[in-house]
Amino acid sequence: MTKPAQYQTTLPPDQLLHSGNAGLIIHRVGMLEYGMAREGRDFSVDLLDYMNRAQAGVATTFCYEEVFGVRERLHWFVHMKSPEKYSKLIEMVDHDEAFQQISLKDRLPKKGGGNWEKMFVHGSLQETVMCPQHGFTDDVHDVPGTFVPPATHQTTQKEQLNSATAGAIVLRSADVRYELREEGRQFLYDWSQYVNGDLEGRATAYIYEQTWGRQDRLHALIHLREPDDYQAVREVDRSEGMRKEVYDVERVPERHGGGQWDRLFVPASINDVLMVP
Repeated sequence: MTKPAQYQTTLPPDQLLHSGNAGLIIHRVGMLEYGMAREGRDFSVDLLDYMNRAQAGVATTFCYEEVFGVRERLHWFVHMKSPEKYSKLIEMVDHDEAFQQISLKDRLPKKGGGNWEKMFVHGSLQETVMCPQHGFTDDVHDVPGTFVPPATHQTTQKEQLNSATAGAIVLRSADVRYELREEGRQFLYDWSQYVNGDLEGRATAYIYEQTWGRQDRLHALIHLREPDDYQAVREVDRSEGMRKEVYDVERVPERHGGGQWDRLFVPASINDVLMVP
């Protein structure tokens, strides 16, 4: 069984921010040079260990490796309660001496010397911001100091998996048509509720909206107990109950011509990436 991301830090679980209790997630992606992949992973481990201790209560960062997709591509989820806290990260990056020592250390003495700047493919480091979706029910789940209600309130699961405790995560992204943005969000919420209802203890799906980026781009983080549970999600997705209760529902208003879920999204925009801590 894959060791969950919470073991990437020495902080106790009750001090961690994760996909369930964060008000937003900064998703950073970077591509390692093939010949420097081991050194790049070691750098990430050292940096995350320090950052999580230095930024306890402000931000928690976990690293994941893409397993079905692009080789040597890493994903980091930086969990925060609100965007106002981002200034504390910037201050650390610019002025923290210990951070600078970890960042600028020569990690390539046998490969011509160099630090992290040499390990990553130029232009491959990119960030997007994801905020938990909310407002699907009449319940109010405002949490003081949190940008929007955390994703944990999207489901009634008692045993929830999240980015700290999951053995694998599927990141599902999709572009919903502008004129059907609300219907697209409702479909994804209904889909996640069905998965969560059938697979408690094995999978937990949260949904998010990309913020400060592409408009109406939605994301689902499907947290798996272990990678093999992805097959269980696929089976639920193809089940008769899912078809009747989620896929076959008329979702497009008559003023837009009517239709089901397949008319809600931009063609070829739905993509899955499987990653492990």
